Amino acid sequence: MVIRKHRSGRRWGAAAIETAMVMIPMTMFLFGVFEYGRLLMNWNLLNNAAREGCRYALVNNTSGTISTSVQTTVTNYMAGQSGSFTGFTVTVSGTHGGVSTPVNNLVPGDWITVTVSGNYHFMRIIPKAIMPASVSLSSSVTMLCEGGT
Repeated sequence: MVIRKHRSGRRWGAAAIETAMVMIPMTMFLFGVFEYGRLLMNWNLLNNAAREGCRYALVNNTSGTISTSVQTTVTNYMAGQSGSFTGFTVTVSGTHGGVSTPVNNLVPGDWITVTVSGNYHFMRIIPKAIMPASVSLSSSVTMLCEGGT
């Protein structure tokens, strides 16, 4: 009678390859979720920064340095995440009777618009994944002026 030994070590290489075949796509998926979540976080932050900038412009629309003050307010609200963008711009404009007007000359009932835009750059943490290099994000907030000259 011949007794054969059971050799469990024969499948170790196959198990390692199978694990790698499953872990690589799962890791890429996980990093993709992180990257997409980071994009949504920065987009939400951009929207909120535009809203805060417009609120600041409403309260201080008679100031002579309103554009630079709104730029500073928006940049501070971005909390350092504006570094994820290139071409980060903040624009403040006013509308009186349907005509574009300097923000300093607005009267109650006119509109103030703050537009924040930039090109968002992905971290590119997923190797060999086809992704755009950047995405253009923009947020525009318009509010009714209640004070002014």
